[in-house]
Amino acid sequence: MKQNIRNFVKIGNFIADESRKISLKYFKNKLKVQSKDVKNFDPVTIADISIQRKINKIISINYPRHSVLGEEASIQNKSDYEWCIDPIDGTKSFIQGFPIWGTLISLSKKKEIILGIADIPALDERYIGYSNISYKIVKGKKSKLKTRNTVKLKESILNTTSPYVFANKYDQRIFEELVKDVKTVRLGGDCYSYCLLADGHVDIVLESGLKPWDIRALEPIIKNAGGELKTWEGDKIFNGGRIIAAANKKLFHKTKKKLIKKKPSYK
Repeated sequence: MKQNIRNFVKIGNFIADESRKISLKYFKNKLKVQSKDVKNFDPVTIADISIQRKINKIISINYPRHSVLGEEASIQNKSDYEWCIDPIDGTKSFIQGFPIWGTLISLSKKKEIILGIADIPALDERYIGYSNISYKIVKGKKSKLKTRNTVKLKESILNTTSPYVFANKYDQRIFEELVKDVKTVRLGGDCYSYCLLADGHVDIVLESGLKPWDIRALEPIIKNAGGELKTWEGDKIFNGGRIIAAANKKLFHKTKKKLIKKKPSYK
């Protein structure tokens, strides 16, 4: 398994390198933007599609039997291994010129996430987690990730991408109640908020309505750095949903107590 994971990390980094070349070519250039949703603006660009195609090709060449669950395109195979890809997490940030978008890459075996990579191209930062290891590479320099020791809500820094990410008004009200209990709140961040949590700059990230490709890659990065990442109900995040990321287990449980335990209707 050690040999396998080293190979997976090598290919994962290669995927991130190749994706970065494409994304930076398009970043801060005028792009045609389409929406995948008629009612709600859910942008997709040629950058998203080109990166997904490149990644799927790399995986097919190196691991032809592996499956790929991608936001823009998937590959279905009967395999214990599944790559999960978000070519550009934070497309709205990407098209507006904000540098906090990223490429999310994860690999799971029998629904256990064994590798997570969050690449932040515009900042030249990469966050990697696997085999109880969690580290970042910033401008070529590697260093260990470690979450903060904050255990009190009133001393916590809370992040979320936007109050509008919550799946319904019910969840949004819960978020608004939690805001009253924390030290400060920062809006906007996409996947980068989770990276900042793993690196000891943020204490809690709360979101709702996430897809598997939005969150899987971040699990080993955060957990191996000392944090906790589960659903509001305390379940695994493999299928996405309503997500709590916290700097440690104590803070996670204190946050969870503030949230409604039963699953709301998403209608």
